[in-house]
Amino acid sequence: MTLNGDSEHNGHARRLSIQYGRKRIEYQLLYSARKTLAIDVHPDLSVVVTAPKGADDNAIDEKMHKRAAWIVQQQRFFENYLPTIPPRRYVSGESHRYLGRQYRLRVHQGDEETVKMSRGQINVTLVDPSKKTRIKTLVVSWFRKRAEAVFQELFDDMATKVERHGIKADRFEIRRMKNRWGSCTKEGHILLNPDLVIAPKQCIEYVIVHEICHLQEHNHGPGFYRLLKALMPDWEKRRERLNNCVSPS
Repeated sequence: MTLNGDSEHNGHARRLSIQYGRKRIEYQLLYSARKTLAIDVHPDLSVVVTAPKGADDNAIDEKMHKRAAWIVQQQRFFENYLPTIPPRRYVSGESHRYLGRQYRLRVHQGDEETVKMSRGQINVTLVDPSKKTRIKTLVVSWFRKRAEAVFQELFDDMATKVERHGIKADRFEIRRMKNRWGSCTKEGHILLNPDLVIAPKQCIEYVIVHEICHLQEHNHGPGFYRLLKALMPDWEKRRERLNNCVSPS
């Protein structure tokens, strides 16, 4: 038996794990009055198993191994979700990311409204620096324009590369999404979150290719990951860097 845990079967919640290939799947085991076993994978990648009271450990272990591939698939799906980005106050000295690098926001008084990047700083000039809402509008607009330019350049490059594999990617749209870096609709429209411009270009390329794969593979099954691996062999390293680049500063 390969079920491992840190407590005995006493009716309370238990922290357990199984080995699936090179990956160890950790999960929380709960008991309830239900008649069947349920496995849930949450967006934070945690796995919760709810079993009938008195369920046999061997039966749970067998069920977990049968569903291991599905669990890993769901975790991979959720790994493309947008981590929480700290709220911004848009004041001088605040840190902002752009293409993987940190920049300090500096607010200046001047006769015209401008936003310029220089020597590790994003300099915002406006007539009344006390107007926080106007500062936010200027900065958000600047980031969106930069996102449009950067995404277009990278999308065109990736579209040319995937065309060699028989995949045609014509265009994308920029759309703010609550918890996704990118998406591909059922109609085949690729959407990219403007917040993605905070990430390094290699990570943006990963999200673009990830969504392009959905033009051919509409779910996150084995075929999807085979295609993703063929188009971008180092996609896992890029995804990991993407997940790390938005940690609170």
